[in-house]
Amino acid sequence: MKELKFFTTQGCHLCEQAEEILFALQKEYIFELEVIDIAADKELVERYGLSIPVLLNAATGEELYWPFNADKIASLLDV
Repeated sequence: MKELKFFTTQGCHLCEQAEEILFALQKEYIFELEVIDIAADKELVERYGLSIPVLLNAATGEELYWPFNADKIASLLDV
């Protein structure tokens, strides 16, 4: 099964918008979504702190930075 990692944090309005898109896509495509709060990891804050929301294709290592839409996420999933 395809897996995306979703780098986010609480209180991020852009992350909330991205989450809505992701949950809608899960009705259309089959993929696992791991939600990772970057606030819990100093290294992740340094890497993604100014860029969230960010999606990572776990299999390929390809990252997708905001702004993105359903079509870009589908491309990331390679569907």
